[in-house]
Amino acid sequence: GCTNVGCNDDKLFGPAIEAAHQADATVLIMGLDQSIEAEFRDRTGLLLPGRQQELVSKVAAASRGPTILVLMSGGPVDVSFAQNDPRIPSIIWAGYPGQAGGQAIADVLFGTTNPGGKLPMTWYPQEYLNNLPMTTMAMRSGA
Repeated sequence: GCTNVGCNDDKLFGPAIEAAHQADATVLIMGLDQSIEAEFRDRTGLLLPGRQQELVSKVAAASRGPTILVLMSGGPVDVSFAQNDPRIPSIIWAGYPGQAGGQAIADVLFGTTNPGGKLPMTWYPQEYLNNLPMTTMAMRSGA
């Protein structure tokens, strides 16, 4: 679907949509990498980069079965569009899982292990930044 994490074009959307249409279930791995967030490289927003959100929505619409969204990032990402989409029954945050990450994600997807269901941080929607700059650590607008 995307040539890189920046996902600046849609030239690979067609094959991804077609694959989802053929599959019983679809797993999308989306998110960020250290070209977008790292030490001394702070994000200015909470949305998925480039056209990732568009790809997720189009693949979910084309999928014959459920679409599972797996997110890779070091911090929160606003995926409320997916959270509110009945075609996306599951969203898994994997962080940056390292070399055993693929196996760990597969273990969660196939029910070998339960991920526990708790996140280590609060996930704010992008609109939150309209009231409070991302650099403010007060965590409350007007505080």
